[in-house]
Amino acid sequence: MKFCKNLQKVCDLSDPEWTPFWPNYKMLKKLIKELPSLVPSDDHRNHDHPQAQEKPSSSRVPEKDSGNESSNLKQQRGDRTTESETQQSNSNHASIDQPQDAGEMTKSPGEVAFFKLLHSELRKAIHFFDRATEEFTIREARVREGMDIMRQPNSIMVNDKWTLMAKSIYRLYRDLLLLETYAIMSYCAFSKILKKHDKMTGYSTRNAFMKNMVNKANFTNYPAVLAMINRCERLYEEVSKRLLLAGQGRL
Repeated sequence: MKFCKNLQKVCDLSDPEWTPFWPNYKMLKKLIKELPSLVPSDDHRNHDHPQAQEKPSSSRVPEKDSGNESSNLKQQRGDRTTESETQQSNSNHASIDQPQDAGEMTKSPGEVAFFKLLHSELRKAIHFFDRATEEFTIREARVREGMDIMRQPNSIMVNDKWTLMAKSIYRLYRDLLLLETYAIMSYCAFSKILKKHDKMTGYSTRNAFMKNMVNKANFTNYPAVLAMINRCERLYEEVSKRLLLAGQGRL
């Protein structure tokens, strides 16, 4: 199943308020399809090198050639082979060491539009994750404060206090897992869309953009969210034990 469909499913499962803040993967794919490709096609390669499609004609060396002529012919072939290998080796080194021509990308309106939208989507994801983390920090603090109150005897007037607390912890835990999923899917979205871009255009931008931009984003490393998830798990274990004791006491 394609990543775009998986991303759409996760969007449908998450809070509807989060919908505008997911990466616009479809629009980025649409822009990539409109970009000019720098990768030569097979027909283009065959047109540039027609000799590669022709079979070399077979020829026989006359049997009456003298030993000196045969030796000279072998020497000439050896010199040509060495020269050809040297040129090919130099060509390979030149292609590897040649720097990426970023100037060509800035001249393409399609490339400018693609990376402008990509930067905009990255800023949107960073902003949303920061605000969502602040919101969950407040919610988690309220749940922990409620637990402190409920641990005291005769602190509240409701009967099934631990059942209600279990529901509140579960909802917080579920939403925190969805936020973690948002971080993972957003990271994968930027990585995969850049991979598609490089495959279509022939440029090499994925590693640099991921290293310099995406890897420094707050949704790449989120210890505060993971800490809240762990605390919710411990609170739920405590509430489950209290519910078990309450049920045994009623029997």
